[in-house]
Amino acid sequence: MDLLVQQQPLLFDMTDQSGVGTGQFRVVDKEGFLNGLVANLLAAGYCAERDPDDGAYERILVKNENGFSENFDVLASSGHMRRGSGNYFETCTPANFPVPRGGLPPPGSGCGYPYPPPVVKMNCKLHLYGSDVYTLDSTALVGDLAYCAQVGFTDGRSLCPVRREDSPERIPCETWRVGNAKDTGRPGPTWTVGGQYCTGPESGCANHPTNQYALLVYKAGFYQVCANQGACCTVVVEK
Repeated sequence: MDLLVQQQPLLFDMTDQSGVGTGQFRVVDKEGFLNGLVANLLAAGYCAERDPDDGAYERILVKNENGFSENFDVLASSGHMRRGSGNYFETCTPANFPVPRGGLPPPGSGCGYPYPPPVVKMNCKLHLYGSDVYTLDSTALVGDLAYCAQVGFTDGRSLCPVRREDSPERIPCETWRVGNAKDTGRPGPTWTVGGQYCTGPESGCANHPTNQYALLVYKAGFYQVCANQGACCTVVVEK
């Protein structure tokens, strides 16, 4: 950290410290700060990388042998550097990195371990009734009893969402497993009616303006929602 302050002082606001005389300056360029620390650790002979399973992609993994590795949380929520023993997060024995990322969420995606298995089912339902428009809702489900219990569904279910609804990893894990809608390009499933995309009231339906998992329906019909991997669900709407 000291070396990085000397090398790249513009990464920091030297007038703003978390505690007088602590040297814990406010970071004004997070990417430069984190990547600079990794670069300095590598130059010093360590093996180091940013933790791909940290949702914020802010922790740093370090090792100098394969017997163990350490994880450091080097950035406080206030935006200041975190120094000393306060930045220690955990030790893993044996070392837990590097891990081949093939088939895993990309680093910094926000979807960490345990990684959700593929989507095997889409649930869908008529969620809200309105005088002119109905709203459909959908949920992607994965099938693994052990995984469901591991992420907090302790009722013995073998089908569950990728994360609990209140988890900050719910959206990024869904995005990774469900993919992007083929028509809007937004994270989430693709909605169709009669095999055609939903383009507005004349087509019978429109993608919800803020939620790709929801659909606005104006006419009766068979509405289908599909994840990119092929799991689909159909709602029959009568109006």
